[in-house]
Amino acid sequence: MAEEAVEPESVSIPMEEAVMCNGGGQPQAPPQQQQEASMLTHLKKVENQITEAQRFSHLPKRSAVDLEFTDLSYTIQEGPCWRKRACCFSGFKALLKCLSGRFCSRELIGIMGPSGAGKSTLMNILAGYRETGMKGQILVNGKPRDLRTFRKMSCYIMQDDMLLPHLTVQEAMMVSANLKLNETMEVKKQLVNEILTALGLHECAHTRTGSLSGGQCKRLAIALELVNNPPVMFFDEPTSGLDSASCYQVVSLMRSLALGGRTIICTIHQPSAKLFEMFNKLYILSQGQCIYKGTVPHLIPYLKTLGLYCPTYHNPADFIIEVASGEYGDLNPVLFEAVQGGLCDLEEKKNQCDKKGPLVCATKCPMDSGHIESHTFATSTLTQFCILFKRTFITICRDQVLTHLRLMSHISIGVLIGLLYLNIGNDASKVFNNTGFLFFSMLFLMFGALMPTVLTFPLEMSVFMREHLNYWYSLKAYYLAKTMADIPFQVICPIMYCSIVYWMTEQPPEASRYLLFIALSTCTALVAQSLGLLVGAASTSLQVATFVGPVTAIPVLLFSGFFVNFDTIPKYLQWSSYVSYVRYGFEGVILSIYGMNRSELECPAKVCKFQQPVEVLQLLDVEDAKLYVDFIVLGIFFVILRLATYIVLRYKVKSER
Repeated sequence: MAEEAVEPESVSIPMEEAVMCNGGGQPQAPPQQQQEASMLTHLKKVENQITEAQRFSHLPKRSAVDLEFTDLSYTIQEGPCWRKRACCFSGFKALLKCLSGRFCSRELIGIMGPSGAGKSTLMNILAGYRETGMKGQILVNGKPRDLRTFRKMSCYIMQDDMLLPHLTVQEAMMVSANLKLNETMEVKKQLVNEILTALGLHECAHTRTGSLSGGQCKRLAIALELVNNPPVMFFDEPTSGLDSASCYQVVSLMRSLALGGRTIICTIHQPSAKLFEMFNKLYILSQGQCIYKGTVPHLIPYLKTLGLYCPTYHNPADFIIEVASGEYGDLNPVLFEAVQGGLCDLEEKKNQCDKKGPLVCATKCPMDSGHIESHTFATSTLTQFCILFKRTFITICRDQVLTHLRLMSHISIGVLIGLLYLNIGNDASKVFNNTGFLFFSMLFLMFGALMPTVLTFPLEMSVFMREHLNYWYSLKAYYLAKTMADIPFQVICPIMYCSIVYWMTEQPPEASRYLLFIALSTCTALVAQSLGLLVGAASTSLQVATFVGPVTAIPVLLFSGFFVNFDTIPKYLQWSSYVSYVRYGFEGVILSIYGMNRSELECPAKVCKFQQPVEVLQLLDVEDAKLYVDFIVLGIFFVILRLATYIVLRYKVKSER
């Protein structure tokens, strides 16, 4: 869509007004005046950069979108199911009640109301993030909304800026461009540079997102979604946690985007008078019902017709929130009836008539209709996998906790264990110590793979949910990339640990036994990592994942065959031994060290009970075990846990709606 700067004064500071604010009408010294003028000119240039959001030359062409909803209601289940049968308890709570309205293109719409009024709920429903419990009709350009199509033409920028902290601004933007656009690399780079310049982020293009300020994070979140030029943009509390200057920049940017032909809908809690005047239309909620819908200038006259007079020099936004909160008495029933009676409709129809001309022009602009109507992603699953694999690999390499600390811990613990069990591998009098060393190796590698994944995966869930629901990529592409990118590190760490401890403890100096020891250790670590992914995906919070992760390891270790032999376990619990993946890793390691026709152990004393390696196998009840069975079972565990994690992720994505 060809976009023009319609009202540049709405996002820039006029020189005269700025001078009045700083100096009023009082004379000042010429040097100081020149310094202030220079500073104000610089400030004006920064604001003018933001106005460039209205006119990008490389953005894809998209058609204008009008959003309309009728008799919209939303209920949630309250309390346990058995309480619904009680005569005094319905079991459901209505969060939204019979809401109707129309949001047009080229408008900045503010959804306002006190806390608990239903602002975010309405936003989630309009954006398609909530479906269960919703009643009513939502129309897109006069037709019933198809959710998958609508998700491709809209984006949702949440209150918390969920960004990957280890990527730079430029890298994050290029990932977004590569996933959302099917263009040449040159066009993508030009578009990214245009957006960064227009949003005032070009100077911090090579700064990691974890080091950005709050305002910069908010603008970057907008820039990431602006790449494919969505006609509808939702913002949940975009000014939350920002200072007044950053708030003005963000709202100015949203107004500029609206003037470019987009439909911009945002929830805002309590804006200042300066920000309040920048909105084209208001939709004010209280107790889940609408108390006003119309333009900002019409609000005060409308309230006067109902006998509510806003005090002079009082912020109208504060006044309507105070009215909705009951500070002037319970006036909500009066306001509800006024809206239901159609007092706001006359003003709304007038606004629609005024905007009819621009809307027709907007819809006639060149558009990529196939791009909007298609249900598929902009890029193939293979392309998505390659892009996400590279992003995940870079993130892992730069992550101090997940990678650097994990590598150092495997080296340091390996040296420590090697010194503790130095030269015991071929000593028949220290067989018990050696089996303890082998079991501890399995224990350490299991926890070394399990806990970092349990800790980090829930932290990425919010980023994944935002990007997936905004139609960046498919779940299978993300999951495959996440799974494959960490495998090299999960293989390197056990190899480093095993290479240190194997030779320091003087295990049999045979290449086959050494390679089997490494292979079994790596397989055990990969299965533990898979369990960590499952626990992290299934947990509702980081605290739950941190607790459940170690708890799941207790029965796995208890039935591993080291603490209790299989014959000693009661028959009604023997099945538990078969679901302990550490059992197969430990069993395989014992076979690789003491099996395969190993020669007699050295005996420094006169008599050694376990000088024959076969006696060690008999003691641990593994003389009949097969190495290939251990590898097969570990492989089955790996596949089952990975598939289970994918199913859990798929369920969580669906349950979010």
